[in-house]
Amino acid sequence: MEIDLSFFAQRVAMLALLAGFVGGLLFVLVHGAVVALAERLRSRANTAERVAQARIRQQSIMRAMPRG
Repeated sequence: MEIDLSFFAQRVAMLALLAGFVGGLLFVLVHGAVVALAERLRSRANTAERVAQARIRQQSIMRAMPRG
């Protein structure tokens, strides 16, 4: 049984090309998911910071207002 080296090389090249496309696609998908997650976490942190600042302002206003 003789091995056809050109056919073998062609199949290896096709598999390498397919693996490159699949790897590129996975990279794009994972990168997009990480960017979306980072944006969501940043948005949540900004919201929490604004709420904390609003509470501090509210407390300072309540201390400044005379009672009675």
